[in-house]
Amino acid sequence: MSAITTEGATISQTLIIDTIMPYSPSQKPIVAVNYNFPGPSIEAYENDTLVIRVINKLAQPTTVHWHGIFQIGTPDMDGAVGATQCAIPSSGEMTYRFRAYPAGTAWYHGHYLDQYADGLIGPLIIRRRVEPNQEQYDTERVLTVSDWYNDVARTKLLSWYLSKNNTKGIEPIPDAIVVNGKFSQSLFVKTSGATRIRFRIINAAAFSMYTVSIDGLPLHIIELDQTPVVPYTVSSFMINAAQRVSFYVNLNEFDQNFVPPDVPPTKSIYIRFKADMDMYPVDISSCIAPYATPYLPYPVFLNPLYLAILSLDSSNSLPTYPVNQATSRLSNRDFVNRQDVNILGVRPFSQTNNLVPCATHFLNIVITFRRDSNNITRGFLNNVTYGSDENNLSNKSISVQSITSDKIPLLHQMITTPNALGNPSPIITNESPLPVIQSDGNGHYLVPYQAVVDIRLENKDEDEHPFHLHGHSFWIISTSENPQAKQRYRGAYIQPDVVSVPGSGWAKIRFLANNSGAWVFHCRIEWHMYAGLIFAFIVGPDELLAHGYTSSDNQKLLCQ
Repeated sequence: MSAITTEGATISQTLIIDTIMPYSPSQKPIVAVNYNFPGPSIEAYENDTLVIRVINKLAQPTTVHWHGIFQIGTPDMDGAVGATQCAIPSSGEMTYRFRAYPAGTAWYHGHYLDQYADGLIGPLIIRRRVEPNQEQYDTERVLTVSDWYNDVARTKLLSWYLSKNNTKGIEPIPDAIVVNGKFSQSLFVKTSGATRIRFRIINAAAFSMYTVSIDGLPLHIIELDQTPVVPYTVSSFMINAAQRVSFYVNLNEFDQNFVPPDVPPTKSIYIRFKADMDMYPVDISSCIAPYATPYLPYPVFLNPLYLAILSLDSSNSLPTYPVNQATSRLSNRDFVNRQDVNILGVRPFSQTNNLVPCATHFLNIVITFRRDSNNITRGFLNNVTYGSDENNLSNKSISVQSITSDKIPLLHQMITTPNALGNPSPIITNESPLPVIQSDGNGHYLVPYQAVVDIRLENKDEDEHPFHLHGHSFWIISTSENPQAKQRYRGAYIQPDVVSVPGSGWAKIRFLANNSGAWVFHCRIEWHMYAGLIFAFIVGPDELLAHGYTSSDNQKLLCQ
């Protein structure tokens, strides 16, 4: 994340946030972008300037987070309400202006009032002038997979989830899976005559983790989140919420034995997204959610297998072989390693550009769930949760057990009243030989500028949690499911922006705090973030002031 000096083009786009009802059997309004779900793909080259006007036509406030963009020098463009900005009011608008950096498969989504789970998502592709592994493919396709809920998340589902009536803290279970806005067996992906195709997979689900495979084809992984990697061949892989995986396929590598000899030659094959049923807290084959609105048919049970069709010609025909027969064949092959969700076995494409510095500071984060004083099940990070109907992280004098909303985002406080933040500096403790990053008790951690922080995420919950850091990427050093990675891959760790922390296990990551601002760190499962698994790093407030950074007039107006 060094300073960027190369100037590129200016790419302007307008995004209108409004509701649509695209599926006639459903009565659910989707939060759409330019009246599409998912929203339109935004594309630029690395170091271009993106100027994106967001117009809010919803009845509620909104905001947009540009997931994977570091926002170097533009921390107020990150879109995190309470940390970097106030929300865009109904009938209001905001223009986001930022550098397209780093390159890779990014995406954008709502970061307010659970609008992400209701459809406010879209791809954001930042291209390199020369793509690593570019010689391996001739064309590309983007597949955005997400959960579908029959009920509105931002009102009905979230209020039920965080209520006393939900005595077991059960997350809302999706009713279906959608890819590029289409339900199973309705999405046809055309090859358009190409035999070597790159796929960019974006997991934009609010909850689910998936196993991805394509019948009869090896998948050659070439990018994790936005980090190019040396081609790594698998038959399938797992992808958690907010993770992105790019791979290419070569149709000449199709296993002809995959299609039984007693059926006609197939002109298409299945692309499979299989939801991980172990992460759901109930039996999805029979559970009727207590909040469910009766629809026809009713009840609706989640089918964990989603099928898209890769059309090998222009006929858009279904595969000739049975779906279950193909699944049986897959199970006998080198199937996915359940313990390699982070795919730590891949290697960075450029070793010289991936120098891993030694740690200078340490922070241990303990992840727990328990009932709060109101008898509501919440998530806690180091015994701190947040309690806010606005999902804010503003600094305010409150109980040490919660983080609440305020009218002044953390970033604005860093540049207007930095001495009043009240964040303690790192100290030496028995916890680590390195100085330990300290919290103010409200979920804010002051990180010295240029510090190299080792974070150990200790998961006391039995479920897996994907954690995302805004404004930075980080190196994954090791996990409880792959502890040998620390030594095996020393000096060549992968550097994503999402880490999947094993259930009842741990993950160790390292990040370089060279980007001043207020950056949130949270579980990317939407329900868990709202339950309290979120805090903020305050990085280098003195550096912001030294560089003359100030809040824009537009930002100030939003907070009035």
